Amino acid sequence: MIVCADDYGISHGVCDAIETLIDEGRLRATTAMTGFPEWRQRAPELRALADRSGADIGLHLTLTDHEPLTPMPRFAKDGLMPGLATVLRAAKLRALPRDEIAAEIKAQFDAFEDAYGAPPAFVDGHQHVHAFPVIRALLMQEVVERYAYRCGMRTITEPLATIFRRGVDPVKATILANIGLRHAAMTRRAGLPHNDSLRGAYNFGLDAPYGRLFRKFLGDFGRRPTRPLIFCHPGHADATLRARSTLAEARVKEFAYLSSAAYLEDVAREGRRIARFVEG
Repeated sequence: MIVCADDYGISHGVCDAIETLIDEGRLRATTAMTGFPEWRQRAPELRALADRSGADIGLHLTLTDHEPLTPMPRFAKDGLMPGLATVLRAAKLRALPRDEIAAEIKAQFDAFEDAYGAPPAFVDGHQHVHAFPVIRALLMQEVVERYAYRCGMRTITEPLATIFRRGVDPVKATILANIGLRHAAMTRRAGLPHNDSLRGAYNFGLDAPYGRLFRKFLGDFGRRPTRPLIFCHPGHADATLRARSTLAEARVKEFAYLSSAAYLEDVAREGRRIARFVEG
């Protein structure tokens, strides 16, 4: 079971939480947002931790809400990239400025390599933008040309029957699965390492304890995939995180569970082990 923490680099509190979980063997995969100064400051120590622990560090492509690394006069007119709904709508209409998106994708890969000193083990997207129309083609082109197929790719599909039997925010999970179908097919054709099931989507406002949700993510509720991935967002709610994310409290709850004995017991009870993204 790949358990991947998103948003490394969004704040020091998130970086601290994710590093703790990696150091304790509770995570073996995380993806980094390279547009923040925290990424440049923390990347060397993350590299040392990854080398020591065997964790895989990926790029968390960011094309919503935050400042871009490159000039984007059409896409980010006020200096901030648009929100999720705006980006998805423009992607479906094939109305995204391809040249600006391509340049920003390249810049985020450059920022990863410059700070980390190595290529990412895999790539995914903040708010799953890497699977959107237009973006997925430009991203795939960059990955193939840059790394000659030696880079993993997170896919966001799962059988609808499994989603509904699990019963955790099935509408959101179904939307993701449908958006990701073409991207998953592209990933398979390219032969890139990838997961074969995505879990972790839920309404962050739910009152249900995160541990109860996670136990459902661990279950199969249908066929047993060989490379399932649960994405998560653990963190400590520092002032920077509160300014950059609306999910600060949810991140605290996720970290509390992932750092508990119950988490490891739940994984063992399901007969899973915590794996790297690039394992065969």
